[in-house]
Amino acid sequence: MCSIISARPFAIFGSERERTSGNAPVPANRRDAVKKVVVVGYPKSGCTWATRLVAELVGCPVAGFWQSDKKEIAVEGEHRVSDFRCYKSHHQLAELGLQPNDSDAWLIYVLRDPRDIAISAANYFQFDRFPRLAALFRSVRRGEKLYRHTLYPLLVSQNYRFERMTGALLHGSAEVHNWCRVSWRDHWRPYEQAGVPIIRYEDLLVTPVEQSGRILRHLGIKRSAEAIAAAVENQSFERKKEALLRGGETGRAKFLRVGKSGQWREKLPAYLQARFAEDLGAELARWRYSA
Repeated sequence: MCSIISARPFAIFGSERERTSGNAPVPANRRDAVKKVVVVGYPKSGCTWATRLVAELVGCPVAGFWQSDKKEIAVEGEHRVSDFRCYKSHHQLAELGLQPNDSDAWLIYVLRDPRDIAISAANYFQFDRFPRLAALFRSVRRGEKLYRHTLYPLLVSQNYRFERMTGALLHGSAEVHNWCRVSWRDHWRPYEQAGVPIIRYEDLLVTPVEQSGRILRHLGIKRSAEAIAAAVENQSFERKKEALLRGGETGRAKFLRVGKSGQWREKLPAYLQARFAEDLGAELARWRYSA
């Protein structure tokens, strides 16, 4: 069993694994030995931000989404020369194709309060209450934009979206998204049972320098206090959104949303808060998520 990362430093997986600083170039004859760092979490748990932060701390690129060649919003740092590569993932452990004791891979799991996930995901995923109408609009030129920005907010209430996401988080729902086909609890539990270190998103927000130091110790990489502080500042929500907007990447900037915790207290209806408390009360208390 693993502990919350904020409580004490990560345990090191394996005693004989070679670690390098992450700054050295990879010789042509050693490209098959590239080390992989996979940052995993339930959708909308802060994996994009966490993956970028880990990559900047290590000094390596974010290579993409694990086992996918599709365009990934987290990708950055392609110019960085390193024998490490960072990947973002929402995979269940059984489908990841990696194990915590693999000699060339490190897994980190990002855990977030499921009630805040419900808020974030309800604003991200699209929930079509009237799929035929949605399909009709999408079949015509510019119909998707008209539907998404004009009709969708009128037809699909915020509470309905919160209800759908609450159901997915508590019981799983492939209808919401393939990555949400298992519940929040059933997503993180196998990682914990396999000994994968779990870092709370909320701790990264509150004590990013401390958590960054523990991540680096887990990877066996040394960085100065100044380098850690610079990486944290570069990857702060405010700095990152400002840079993306300045570069005209409004879509990537919007993806970051607000980078806060505890929004569920004001935005999640009381009856859905009660459902979380009833179904996940023990888990919420265990991970120090207050009622």
